[in-house]
Amino acid sequence: MEKDVKIPPFQLLLESEEADELSEYWQKQCCTLYNAINRNIMEGSVEPLTCEAGKGERAGIITTFSVLLASGLSMKTFEQVFDIIKVWSENRQKAKVVMKFPNGNLIEISGVTGFTKSEVLSLFEKSLQRNEV
Repeated sequence: MEKDVKIPPFQLLLESEEADELSEYWQKQCCTLYNAINRNIMEGSVEPLTCEAGKGERAGIITTFSVLLASGLSMKTFEQVFDIIKVWSENRQKAKVVMKFPNGNLIEISGVTGFTKSEVLSLFEKSLQRNEV
């Protein structure tokens, strides 16, 4: 697959075995990953999930760094993002990073049980050929 081919949008779901998804601690950890990705990609975007607060809540918009939305990335840029995620997750042994595609497919890319970069790239290639992502 060519390195400049754009891949479909996907979500990165950042999970922790030791912290609540919305805790201040976990959101800071996820924000660290978000900042590292944004400093290192030259194309496309990776943004935190935002949603409107419920009635009666003080915040108008809630930003959730434990769900990142990726779009407009080429395969080359995705490889960079993958490497950043691997380093981040190596330093957070209880963290799990899962890619979620528009069709609902999930691929874990962190930790011992996660897919390797070549496996994920191969899955991307097969999915794009069959239009299944």
